[in-house]
Amino acid sequence: MGSVAGRITSETPKYTLQKESDVYEIRKYAKGVAVETIDGPNKDDNDSAFKALAKYIGVFGEAQNQQKQKISMTAPVVNREDGKQVKFMQFLLPSKYNIDTAPIPQSDSVKLIEVPERVLAVHRFSGVCDDEMAKGKLEVLTEALKRDKIAFDKDHWRLYRY
Repeated sequence: MGSVAGRITSETPKYTLQKESDVYEIRKYAKGVAVETIDGPNKDDNDSAFKALAKYIGVFGEAQNQQKQKISMTAPVVNREDGKQVKFMQFLLPSKYNIDTAPIPQSDSVKLIEVPERVLAVHRFSGVCDDEMAKGKLEVLTEALKRDKIAFDKDHWRLYRY
């Protein structure tokens, strides 16, 4: 059995740690901007969503934004649902951008989203994560937050993939 380890060298969102427990961290993140597209229920849809966002930042050649500006990849890739079972995938843009300075997407399926300042409860884990595993990890986080009497919005959770 072997393992491979690496260090993330991409820009990641800055946060301030507000609380730490054996199961979670409470983090306050600064506002930012993301590029987002609809992500479907199967792997092919997931690949299509990732490719659409990767084209926007210029991974496959010329950037598919109106300015043709290549944009550095950041971590994490964010998956979320809107409460109506519609899934989305996001790339958080580098911190030098805001909603007014981010390059405008060429594709109608790719949208710029202003990400507000936010406080998140974070449960860290490793491994390949599918929807079933993510929902199981959400339950672990939910139980720990209930135990500690911390209010949260379970319906608007996100999966951050590093």
